[in-house]
Amino acid sequence: YMKFKPGDTNSVDENTEITALFGDNDASFDTVISKVDGYHPADGEKVINEESERAYYVIDGEGLIHVGEESFQVKSGDLVFVEKGKGHALEGNMKTLVITSPPFDPENERIE
Repeated sequence: YMKFKPGDTNSVDENTEITALFGDNDASFDTVISKVDGYHPADGEKVINEESERAYYVIDGEGLIHVGEESFQVKSGDLVFVEKGKGHALEGNMKTLVITSPPFDPENERIE
């Protein structure tokens, strides 16, 4: 994983592209646009962030957002909240607005 600068678009894995929206280091949150086509992170694993909460707002497309042992069928207009410390993954073909608070720090994130 990497830290993003506003306007940068980066591939974080073969199925996921991230575009940062702003980079105000004084804000208590950050936002990115995520495009997923397949499964993220990969191979049925889940992302866990011990410090940040995260919300996924589906802008376009549909799929599943897995949080802990639950799976939520999502489409445009849906929002899913992820508590810090909860493993989560995205599956499908969707574009989401991702809000992370406190701001994303790759040091706080692991994949299991």
